[in-house]
Amino acid sequence: MTRKSGPRAEGATPHRGKAATQKRILESAARLFVARGYERTTIADVAKGAGVSRATVFWHFGDKTGLFREAFALLLVPFRESVDRDLQHLSPEKQLEQRVASYLDFVHRHHEIVMGFLGWTVESPVLRTEVVDALMKLHHRYARALAEPLRDLLPTDQDPNAVARGILSMLHGNLLLGLFDPSETAEDGRRASAAAVLALVRRK
Repeated sequence: MTRKSGPRAEGATPHRGKAATQKRILESAARLFVARGYERTTIADVAKGAGVSRATVFWHFGDKTGLFREAFALLLVPFRESVDRDLQHLSPEKQLEQRVASYLDFVHRHHEIVMGFLGWTVESPVLRTEVVDALMKLHHRYARALAEPLRDLLPTDQDPNAVARGILSMLHGNLLLGLFDPSETAEDGRRASAAAVLALVRRK
């Protein structure tokens, strides 16, 4: 029997339909991987969340590992966008302030995702390698972004890259401290400590 083709919405194409299906699958997978972890997330659950069949998930992504890899890449997009924001229109002082503020605000808004990243690093050796490699690349990318305004703010005898890594280490440390004490008072204290360090840098 030949299937009759019905009217297609204006502008709709098979390619767009495939992309939309993949997007739904990846968004479902990302939510579940963050909430449940890798091992406790099943393809059936991902398929149900995306409104497709298990076969469709396998057809688009091959296997669970491939699905995780693509879902993880999707989760990293907003982190990369935050790091890659063009701040050249701001003064060096404001650039540095905005870089640090964007880190703190992003971690606060996407706390569940960040916790998912940390959980995956201890869940399995396979995930650990992949996740840590990607996060370290993002770390170095962010350190380079921090170093840009520091070149104009620091004395010539100080290494802006070293200071950028120091600031980033402080931010990472505050992130981990937030696991032990996520209270609003503690969060305000960590933000104040970051502001105090930046004030010292700006006075140099």
